[in-house]
Amino acid sequence: MTDLKEQEDIFNLIGSNLKKKLKCFVIGGSAMLYYKLKDATKDVDIVLSNENDRQYILKFMKNLGYVERNPKILYINKKNVPILLQRGENRFDLFNRIIINLRFSDGMVDRSQLIYEYGNLIANVASPEDIIILKCATDRAGDRIDAASIIKNTNVNWDILFQESISQMTLVGDVIPLNLYQFLLELKEDLKVEIPDDLIKKLENECEEILIKKLKQGKTVKVTKYKK
Repeated sequence: MTDLKEQEDIFNLIGSNLKKKLKCFVIGGSAMLYYKLKDATKDVDIVLSNENDRQYILKFMKNLGYVERNPKILYINKKNVPILLQRGENRFDLFNRIIINLRFSDGMVDRSQLIYEYGNLIANVASPEDIIILKCATDRAGDRIDAASIIKNTNVNWDILFQESISQMTLVGDVIPLNLYQFLLELKEDLKVEIPDDLIKKLENECEEILIKKLKQGKTVKVTKYKK
């Protein structure tokens, strides 16, 4: 487990070894540390803007003693998995703009307004809303608990969640509103998280329209059945 101090120590170590300025985006539990929504995280999740940047930071992290591991251990049956690095108890996930089936969009970039500088490493922290929607993609153990904590302790802008799920379809071609609908429904029914009924209904209506349109086009949609 890595707490905020340890994470910042690692960022400082990386930033002091980089030879040029490098921007990254901090997501997941790593981002929650900055909002004081979590005491520690199992892995440090960062998104790089392109593959060149990812390979650049990968090279320096390997020089610092990080070892590459098989990401399929954690991301079972997932596409666009990160480069997984580990040194001792510290684990890093390096994504290249695509996080499983979501893209770190221009909107997400603009909403990452909490910025920290660690030498040549510039860490932009994802917004609470974007942390939630990205957790729909990673779908790892604890993601729903993390999302519940964000909703309970921050003033979530629900419109951002809805609009981002719609815009993601044009970026990645997946039915993201359906994923978000199922994710939020589980939070509401299983974890008793207060989520506006009108948002659930709005997502439900949007999903129905999308599915009807795709069926008329002769396309199929893979749906994960929600289990109570």
